[in-house]
Amino acid sequence: MMEHPTDSELLKACAARMGSRLEPAEESALRHWWAREHGQRSAFTNALLSRPESQWAAAIFQHPAARHPWYGRLAHEVSVREYATFLLENAAYPSFLPLVRRTLDLPLTDTARAAIVRNIEDEQVPVPHADLMRRLFLAVKAKASPDLPLATYPSLVDRCLVLYYGYYLEPWNLIGSLFATEAIAHYRLEHMGKGLERLGFAAADMEFIRVHLACDDDHARDWGDNVIEESVRRDPRVRMPIAEGIAAALETSAHYFDDLCLRATRPDFSFEVHP
Repeated sequence: MMEHPTDSELLKACAARMGSRLEPAEESALRHWWAREHGQRSAFTNALLSRPESQWAAAIFQHPAARHPWYGRLAHEVSVREYATFLLENAAYPSFLPLVRRTLDLPLTDTARAAIVRNIEDEQVPVPHADLMRRLFLAVKAKASPDLPLATYPSLVDRCLVLYYGYYLEPWNLIGSLFATEAIAHYRLEHMGKGLERLGFAAADMEFIRVHLACDDDHARDWGDNVIEESVRRDPRVRMPIAEGIAAALETSAHYFDDLCLRATRPDFSFEVHP
């Protein structure tokens, strides 16, 4: 690892070290990235903090990331090659289950802990969801091309680093990011499924979509009602990092989806990469 890694190098290090600790230089770089990109509270963070936690889900649904036009493009417009590029370039996006397990390291109430354990258990039914996601990735890649050119660019890196920041350095922040991700999942997956059907994929390839459409709304309610509200009631100091995690997850996702929409207007689905 270089003494001062680029954001792309930092992302690779974070992905490689899940389950262990970052090197000191990498941890320092991740803290520096957060301070640079999210150190100043955003307007959306302030909007969340001005409301009771019971209204945070409603605020999330009003954010541009929740109903972004990219989902409509996935459902109705993109080619199988464009769809595969979108999925595969997110290879460094962290696996969901280790993120959820990381939050169990926090001092939680029994109610919050039970909600997180339910989420972990659901991720194994009817089979481990990571296996279903792998099946989907392989099916899309096989139908598109074995050799897709994949880019790494700032909005994609930032979207991933938000979750790694929470995982390695601030698990209360991670709880906010996971809540936001679960809350907007149903709309996103519904449109992803429509796109896969349009492109001719088999039902078995889309089982990940079907399974998550059935459980993500319940998971989002659990995160909001039984994890976040319980945790803030126990210790109001955690309210700030949770709100910051929600905002960062939504804001970086919206920027990334903006770039995907721009790229979809290019004849070859290309994107100019800036180091």
